[in-house]
Amino acid sequence: MPLRLLPLAASALLLAPPCEAFAPSPPPLARRTPPVSALFSYLDSLSSGQDARSHAPPAAQGGPVASGGGPSSALRRPVVAGNWKLNPATLPEASNLLQLLSANFLNNRADAAAEVVVFPPFPYLSEAVSVLQGTGIKVGAQNVGLQTKGAFTGEVAPSMVRSLGCDYVMLGHSERRTLFGETDAAINSKLKLCLDEPGLGVVLCVGETEEEYEANLLASVVDVQIRKGLSGVGAADLGRIVIAYEPVWAIGTGKVATPDQAQVAHVAVRDTLEDVYGSDAAQSVRVQYGGSVTPESIEGLMAKPDVDGALVGGASLTADSFTRIVDGAA
Repeated sequence: MPLRLLPLAASALLLAPPCEAFAPSPPPLARRTPPVSALFSYLDSLSSGQDARSHAPPAAQGGPVASGGGPSSALRRPVVAGNWKLNPATLPEASNLLQLLSANFLNNRADAAAEVVVFPPFPYLSEAVSVLQGTGIKVGAQNVGLQTKGAFTGEVAPSMVRSLGCDYVMLGHSERRTLFGETDAAINSKLKLCLDEPGLGVVLCVGETEEEYEANLLASVVDVQIRKGLSGVGAADLGRIVIAYEPVWAIGTGKVATPDQAQVAHVAVRDTLEDVYGSDAAQSVRVQYGGSVTPESIEGLMAKPDVDGALVGGASLTADSFTRIVDGAA
């Protein structure tokens, strides 16, 4: 049943190319678990280190996934997440948006078909947890640091965001990769620190640039990002991980992959997951689409069997549009 939309009490916050054949995925990469380091360059240069978690992926089972869907696709609960990025500018604005979301969702999420998460900036996390209590909307952090405690000025540990009431951490967003130089090795270290926190889930972002897409490298790029990002992570932890496929060329540009393009990309994600973890595990993992998702585009995306929700950017900054996207995904 669609959610009841309330009028906004304040002004709304402001904030493809044809599908081509994918290049073959490279052979499986050697499994390695880089040690945690405060500098991303060290993480790439260090070549050894014992993983304290000792989560070695199981041997690959079966062949590649030829087509999406499968019996378990209907059992994957969609997840719609709003990434606020560095918005809004002030706590009162953030509180207003949270209040509007709370009014739209309160008492309507007990039997929700979709899981709903918002990722506000760090200073607004406590307010989000407080205001959204009882709505069914979960709260996540947009990033965490590489350390758990100590003399690391400016860093935030997974245990800290979990203690605030956060259920998720987002890792590997393309803006973190390109603007802040985060590597697959750093993302992998952060991911395993998050998994060490009971009850804390991860949204792992992967995706290709426009140049890589036009060169038919989509499958190769996401294959490497997934293998390195999940290195040392066992199948038992996959239930706590959501993969967000976000074509970099569609983020904040107004461009959006067609439903068919998204489906092909999500099958490529499952191909890699199957090669590493086996068919059953690959079919159980939820894969979101992220990249200029709107209320108008969500239903077409969700009609595809391997699209399990959306990672929403700009449209998550108004309660009306975000609620409509959740409705379209449910």
